[in-house]
Amino acid sequence: MNHSHKILSDCIGEELPPCQAACPLDIRVREKLRLMQQGNMAGALEVLLERCPFPGILGRICTHPCETACTRGNLEAPIAIAALKRYVADLDPEAALRAEAGPGRPERVAVAGGGPAGLMAAYELRRLGYGVTIFEAEGALGGALRFYIPVFRLPREVLDRELSVLDKLGVEVRLRTRIGRDLHLEELRRDFAAVFLALGTHKSLSLQVPGEDLDSVVDGLGFLKAFNSGRPLAAGRRAAVIGGGSTALDAARAAWRSGATEVHLFYRRTAELMPAPASEVAEARLEGVQFHFLSMPVRILGERRVQGLLLQKTTLGEPDADGRLCPLPVPGSQFTIDVDTVITALGQTADFGFFGPGLAFDTATVHRLEADPVTLHTKIPGVFAGGDLVTGPATAVEAFAAGRRGALAMHAYLQKEALPGDLPPLTSRSTGLIVDISGVPAAARQAMPDLPVAARRVNPIAEVELGFSAAEAQAEAGRCLSCVCSQCVKNCTFLQHYVHDFPYTEKGIVRLLEERGEGEPLIPYSCHYCGLCQAVCPKDLHAGLACLDWRRDLVAKGRGPLPQHKGVQDYVKWGTHPIFTLTRPDPATGKAKRVFFPGCSLPGYFPHLVRAAYNYLRERLPDTGVILNCCGAPSMMLGEEDVQERVAARVAAEFEKLGAQELIAACTHCLHTLNRYRPEIKTRSLYEVMLEHGLPDVSAAAGAVFQVHDPCGARHMPVVQDAVRELAAAAGHRLEEMPHNRERTICCGAGGLVPAVDNPLARKMTAFRLSEATRDLIIYCATCRAKFVNMGHHSLHLLELLFNPNWPQAKAAAPHSPAKRWWSRWRLKRHFQGL
Repeated sequence: MNHSHKILSDCIGEELPPCQAACPLDIRVREKLRLMQQGNMAGALEVLLERCPFPGILGRICTHPCETACTRGNLEAPIAIAALKRYVADLDPEAALRAEAGPGRPERVAVAGGGPAGLMAAYELRRLGYGVTIFEAEGALGGALRFYIPVFRLPREVLDRELSVLDKLGVEVRLRTRIGRDLHLEELRRDFAAVFLALGTHKSLSLQVPGEDLDSVVDGLGFLKAFNSGRPLAAGRRAAVIGGGSTALDAARAAWRSGATEVHLFYRRTAELMPAPASEVAEARLEGVQFHFLSMPVRILGERRVQGLLLQKTTLGEPDADGRLCPLPVPGSQFTIDVDTVITALGQTADFGFFGPGLAFDTATVHRLEADPVTLHTKIPGVFAGGDLVTGPATAVEAFAAGRRGALAMHAYLQKEALPGDLPPLTSRSTGLIVDISGVPAAARQAMPDLPVAARRVNPIAEVELGFSAAEAQAEAGRCLSCVCSQCVKNCTFLQHYVHDFPYTEKGIVRLLEERGEGEPLIPYSCHYCGLCQAVCPKDLHAGLACLDWRRDLVAKGRGPLPQHKGVQDYVKWGTHPIFTLTRPDPATGKAKRVFFPGCSLPGYFPHLVRAAYNYLRERLPDTGVILNCCGAPSMMLGEEDVQERVAARVAAEFEKLGAQELIAACTHCLHTLNRYRPEIKTRSLYEVMLEHGLPDVSAAAGAVFQVHDPCGARHMPVVQDAVRELAAAAGHRLEEMPHNRERTICCGAGGLVPAVDNPLARKMTAFRLSEATRDLIIYCATCRAKFVNMGHHSLHLLELLFNPNWPQAKAAAPHSPAKRWWSRWRLKRHFQGL
């Protein structure tokens, strides 16, 4: 397996953060908020303007699916992303107007409709250099933004200012020109190279109940259009609004501002199923709107004018075609309410009269225009369409996204090019990013300052949400978690040293290896090969295996190991030399049902413990032989597969020569290596055996409290980990866990032979491990113990605790020097030969 390729294909670290994945415009929300956290508001606005040239508008009226997806929402409340968008936009209102048109192209394109989709399409097409003409039926651009979103949510000065960028870019605008009445689609196709239809949905759906034709029954779109024009319709004393979407909420709030003393909103499903954002519902409640759920109109009462409303209670049945629970009337549950105005807001559809002669279209059965979901190209050559006309009533941000996608698709069509890879997604997407939020402290969301309720009635068009102050914006941006996976880099000093590019993933080290690994072999040889990256990775990826692949490749090309590894090579050479090796059956019986394999480090650092452990095994398990040799792990880590294979094969041959059935290893690295490369040898840990056969007969002090450090070799050995803890407890001591323990243990710094090539980097890993140590340590790896004591931390090998009655004096004992370790190993061999 090529582990580098696996990391590049499977690593989720560069998956989109949830906020960006949810954004139809694909705004880089995380990057914007990171810059805000740094105080770089201009940079944050620049990121925003990449894909959102109308930030002041969207910052006020966006339904912010990004916030619904925000990871912070799993803790207390999502980041106020839309409000922060507005904040940076309001800091520099002229920034969006500094956009420039692209180099001129000969093709001219038409945009039919001046709402969100059409505005964005015109903007992007002009930036691409096309001559653009917008045809708008009304007397001003904006579409739903101008006519249906109330001014108290979107001030007209903000709307007009940001839309003026189109004039600056040189977009031609023809107002009061309705397609299908003043101009037909065929004429646009004749005069322009391509056409983008963005006509929106401006026809309100009917209630289809008796009395709908009475005076003072008005559709929500018409009511809002009149309110926004400055000539609001009379709302009467008691107004009823039918519907549960944003139009219904806006109409209810506008009715209150238009003089209604009571506003009742009726919705046929539950509050939880209302399409309107919860924030809009909360504001409506604050303004006194009374909500009635699970209620549907049956008849509007009155002679010529509305006098009341007959309704019926509903219950929720099976899901409908859209997956929403279908409201069913409850028999015998009718009730009436006195009202003098009814505002209907059940939804809206498009007017397909624009097709004109020669382009027959069945308007009786079609409620939206069909377009390719990727290119937005309709069945009519050269005609593209997007926004509510295609999707049905949706949100402004989705319409803006459709306009941008349509512009890019039209550009590819006109230039006969492939579609770009960064098309806006149009709707929210899922993401594979997994974010660890354990241990994240709570941080309350900043409340949006708003206009007092009394002042809203006095000045009906005053903006309700007042915007964050600088301090509030900074505090709110500071709540952002900058969602990344990065568990590998967070937990590895090697990756931290070499991976510098956000969002900090294993892909970063793979790319660095591909770019510089052969020329700078120190990089792959600086990995500790400890496996912590794999243990914390939700996709089980191991950067160490990729580095090991590189080491092997360097060896194959004659460029590895490095000169600094000469000592390691000599260590293996002499550690497998007959001067230091021994294979012997139990001296008392001449048999070897099993063999004790203490490894290399334990005999060098603690020969007395090897002798004690072997005596224990022979006493409890007669017919136990011994093999003093190397398992080949150092050669494996150097990338010298042929050397490692020879060493492991020699151990296997000696094991077979003795006729043994089981190998008992004191070193977990030996266990790991032999299990991987010599699976035919049945192995067990010394600590499992001791737990099974009882503690040695040693009288020693008890009652101490230690923290336990698990060596990397034991990372995937829960049985060994348990045995170590149970042995210490049985000896009368208490072990406490460090935050990183067992499978997620941190390397002592010796792993991967890093000290041979970059000792300062290795010491960083040792310091990282010891940063969690608040007590003396119990360890079951001799090398780990040496590393920690050399850094000044009292540490004790578990076998010292079990076999040495004077263990308290051994905690701070200095590790043996290299020369003394070789002497100890030679003396140990001579000792066993003399048994």
